[in-house]
Amino acid sequence: MRERDVYVSKIEECINKLIDKFTEYPHYFKSEFDLQSYLYHLMVSQNEFHRERVTKSGIPIGIIHTEYPVIGGRFDLVVLDPNLVSELSLNNQKMLCAIEIGLEKYYDHFEKDYSEKFVEEAGNDVSNGYVLHFVKDESVHWKDIVDAVNQVINMEASSLLRKEETPQAKVIAVKSVFI
Repeated sequence: MRERDVYVSKIEECINKLIDKFTEYPHYFKSEFDLQSYLYHLMVSQNEFHRERVTKSGIPIGIIHTEYPVIGGRFDLVVLDPNLVSELSLNNQKMLCAIEIGLEKYYDHFEKDYSEKFVEEAGNDVSNGYVLHFVKDESVHWKDIVDAVNQVINMEASSLLRKEETPQAKVIAVKSVFI
């Protein structure tokens, strides 16, 4: 397995742990930021992500960041490509992965997260993009989100990473790969 694939596998393992926690204890998370923070914690707990890297100009940095600024806004969470950190300057890093998280959001929010961040703004240079939407209890928007996801996964380079439905929680995770 290529080193990049190991990192992506670890990212998806952390995403799945977040989904498991949410589906079992949805009210553990009060806000989108709670979900983001929990995923950040899961990721920095992995040895692969915890190590600091040094940029081309000799500046030590971590590879996991929240609210990372990009063209057209910010990503909720990103993992910089650890294999390229040392070859690039501090402000010119390439993302291995970018994650957008939504909690109790409408179809429009999912569609906006996906299309604006991962399709229209291809200049954001993301290798692996994830859009994760979490819904508690019986949301009237769940069917709309599922319909939106079904449209998205029919697009080129998109797939359903995971979909979970329980009486108290629902989660859908879409992966987009741009290589």
